[in-house]
Amino acid sequence: MSLKKTNFLIFISFFPVFIFRSNLSINEIIITIFFFIVPALLINTLLIRKEILKNFFLRLYLSIIIIYGIDNHLGLWNGLILPFKHDIIDFFGIIYVPGIILFFSLSLLTSYFILIGKEKFYNVILVFLFTIFIFGIFDQTKSFSGVNSFKKNVNKKYNETDVVIVFDEMAGINSFESFNDTTSTVIPYIKKFFKKYNFQFYNDVESLSRNTAASMSALLNFSEDTTIRERVLNKSPNYFTEYELTKNVFFNKYKDVSIYQNTHIDLCNFKNISKCESYNPFLKKLYLKGFKDTYFTKIISIWKLNGSISSILVWRSLRQLRLIDSILEPEGHKISFPNLFKSLEVDIISKKYDLIFVHTLVPHRPYGFDTKCNYDGSLSLTNRYFSVTKMVKQHNIERKCTFFYLDNFLKKLKKINLIDSVNLTILSDHGSRIKRTKDSDLPSIFAFRNKKTIYKEIKEKKILHNLFIEHFK
Repeated sequence: MSLKKTNFLIFISFFPVFIFRSNLSINEIIITIFFFIVPALLINTLLIRKEILKNFFLRLYLSIIIIYGIDNHLGLWNGLILPFKHDIIDFFGIIYVPGIILFFSLSLLTSYFILIGKEKFYNVILVFLFTIFIFGIFDQTKSFSGVNSFKKNVNKKYNETDVVIVFDEMAGINSFESFNDTTSTVIPYIKKFFKKYNFQFYNDVESLSRNTAASMSALLNFSEDTTIRERVLNKSPNYFTEYELTKNVFFNKYKDVSIYQNTHIDLCNFKNISKCESYNPFLKKLYLKGFKDTYFTKIISIWKLNGSISSILVWRSLRQLRLIDSILEPEGHKISFPNLFKSLEVDIISKKYDLIFVHTLVPHRPYGFDTKCNYDGSLSLTNRYFSVTKMVKQHNIERKCTFFYLDNFLKKLKKINLIDSVNLTILSDHGSRIKRTKDSDLPSIFAFRNKKTIYKEIKEKKILHNLFIEHFK
């Protein structure tokens, strides 16, 4: 095989087409192309000119490049692995193993086709790769502009704003996690926070479901039937969103709504949504101390969004070696947690919205906060293998840090004399789910404050969804 042909194969296979759908600077684009292309071309030139590889090993080498190219442009991980994620984890324990098996199985199969098809097969595959390479350059399905975010002009001013923050996967006061960590001070810390800001809170609240989609669908439609998700939740056609909500009774109470959401459920497809901010990994944010905010963290994370097996394996390996962190969901919600509160502050100061609704993946796993509430990316790498005791301890740290940053937010509002213009409700969609038991799956947070509330601990047992209806309907 000629050097010219193999270099062409390297170029169209390794070219980082994702740069054309990312908001990278010119310098970042040039560096990325160099990083992906030049080392591969140099290695290929050495191997082909020196004729280091022969027969089977040469065919395998070419096959790996071909499968890498197909994977790079089509995203084999998203197409063949991700749809079966939960089954794969249950069977293999580690989701990355099937990706490796699939990649090298396809490489061996391609090597066989090269053997029997020789130059003819190679020419056909070059045409195929070149075609999907060109398609990848112009395809905008995975473009950063596809993240559902917008802002409408609002001329009204509201003297009061309802702010509702849903902390995903936060255990309630009366939960397994609260009573099975002898070293934790999280419950006294939370109660002290509630007292400081005159919250009224329930210490025995249970969600109707351990599933976010079911719980959120019911909450936002004032329903006590979690099967409502089958009627109000559709699979989203957007690459960056899993589901979209089609009915939202709660939002109908308001005229100008500002949304901060994750990519699990799109809440922004309603006419009274005046501002929508979906988590966008392409945008620069205010990050926590401890986060590796580097060029390679950004580029490898964006590459991983492309959905290829190779990008997922490199992303995971470099994180394991602690060379990079991740800017993607769900890790991205923790690294940019202060940025969320800064955005909320801007919205509140503007007085343009009568409702600000937040659904954040904090303190949802994977873990990320250390004991000083800085970010530690190593916590997110092996949390699946933590013992129950260790998970409970870490979840309590995550809970405490969530309230630490919430406290900083309210301090700022108080300092600028806007805290009493906010009617704040905080809740969680379900429990931590550390154990597959009712006392871990369902206990949730529910607390609220306004300028009239006086600190009160309510011990009456409540169902989260009934409580939400009583509070807002």
